[in-house]
Amino acid sequence: MIDHTSPSMVSLNPVKRTPDQLYNNRLYGISRFLWMRQIYSQIQKVKQHFQNFLSPQVYDINSFSWFSGFDIETCLAEIRETAVSLNLQLPLEIVKEIFDYACQTSCTEPKYPHRFWIDQVHQGSLPDGHSVVRALVDEPSNCPAIKQLIHDPILLEIVHRYLQYRPNRITAHLTWSIASNLPETEIQKIYPPTYYHYDIAGYNFMTVYFYITAVQDEYSGPHIMIEKSHLHKPLALLFSGRHPDDLVYRYYSRQQERIILGNAGFGFIQDPSCIHKIKPPVNNHRLLLQLRYS
Repeated sequence: MIDHTSPSMVSLNPVKRTPDQLYNNRLYGISRFLWMRQIYSQIQKVKQHFQNFLSPQVYDINSFSWFSGFDIETCLAEIRETAVSLNLQLPLEIVKEIFDYACQTSCTEPKYPHRFWIDQVHQGSLPDGHSVVRALVDEPSNCPAIKQLIHDPILLEIVHRYLQYRPNRITAHLTWSIASNLPETEIQKIYPPTYYHYDIAGYNFMTVYFYITAVQDEYSGPHIMIEKSHLHKPLALLFSGRHPDDLVYRYYSRQQERIILGNAGFGFIQDPSCIHKIKPPVNNHRLLLQLRYS
């Protein structure tokens, strides 16, 4: 176990705004409409074209990729049709580097004022008795492997071609979902992503996900999504942030529900305007890396 001094567990340690809060712009709400996301993409495409013509700027893209040979054309076709493309894979040594960073770095939880470390969480609680269902690892972009991924040329090419413009913002999110014996209905009250929902992370956006811990069954915290829901949503779902399963099943076939499983290092690219959720882990904490582009 890592020996942590714990001033943050005793005295108030101010917590900076989380990356999630950076997206809390009410104007982004108009991106719930597909036509708005498409218009924004076209505006950015034209704007960047003239910016590059008048004042060329070098976009920070690495020359090396861990995904050499990945089929970009097939990936783009799959995302456009279903909202997701699978089968990215990180090398095991990179998975270990990210996992070790998450274990050795302090975490925060929304609405909890103290920092903590993941090995201080036992049976869903911190030493002060506070129940915790997720832990946001501080400053994930300080991890060299994650920094490399942020500037990966294959990922950036996919994002550029799907959004039709170079992303103006890239953020990294490294999140522990805490294993719990609480009923799922109780977890949903304090962990909103366990409800079906869709993301609003800018005026247009997409996300790359990597399982840093293996997710091989429904008890490991799988990402679950409704295929093709990025293309159409009924009004009953369009203006609500949380959707019970039975409401989603009224409008979408059960055959469209996709449970995404994978070994440690498995990755997928998604248009997160689709309807999706996390299944709360039961047996072990789940560690997920997200790269958000907008």
